[in-house]
Amino acid sequence: MTGTFSWVDLAALAVAVAALGVTVAIFLLGRRLSFRQQRERVRELEAKAWEVLGPIRTKGLNSKIIVMNVARYKRGYDGSNNMTWRGYAFTGPEIIEIGHGGIEVIVRGVESYFDAENRRTLARTSNPAPNVIECGHIPWTWIEDIAPDGDEFDGSAIFFVRHRAPGRQPYDYITYREGKSVPFGPNNRDYYRPVPELGTRRAESFPDWWQFSKSLRRDKKLRAETRWRNVP
Repeated sequence: MTGTFSWVDLAALAVAVAALGVTVAIFLLGRRLSFRQQRERVRELEAKAWEVLGPIRTKGLNSKIIVMNVARYKRGYDGSNNMTWRGYAFTGPEIIEIGHGGIEVIVRGVESYFDAENRRTLARTSNPAPNVIECGHIPWTWIEDIAPDGDEFDGSAIFFVRHRAPGRQPYDYITYREGKSVPFGPNNRDYYRPVPELGTRRAESFPDWWQFSKSLRRDKKLRAETRWRNVP
């Protein structure tokens, strides 16, 4: 080596880079939970989730919950819900199930149809079928915490969720159930029968981000129009 840079400098740089790599590796390993820790965390979340769903099923309480966007909440939450590039601050679906992998909520109702073979489909045909509901699945790994009693802005239970799906969504997949519930169990709770022939919809990067960008532009436009209308 020549000039001001020597083999000694190169060796020192290599040692520094290696040390940095080891430090980062140790940091990342330290952040990873063991299997037992993961199970303990899930059991804690399940207990809180049942504090919410139990009274809904036994006492007929309102099933609405708040799915709070952790990325928005951490930056200051004042009860408003304008859309930003981090998504909405919260949504208000209905909780219907607690499962091994997470919780299920009612996202919205959609139309369904019968196809030529009399099977259910979401594609429009001339033969309408009963409406169905989209059920969003929120995995335990995306849920940071649960506040069963809500907060000062809303008495509904709050699920603090990392919106990790494309388009800032809190659901890792969507399934479908019949839109009309039937009584089930000793308390005649509402039960929505699954419609397996409609399949499972997984998040898709390009379509979901494209839809998100359109929604963001539309929301900004509506807010701008509202401000102009309110100008004296």
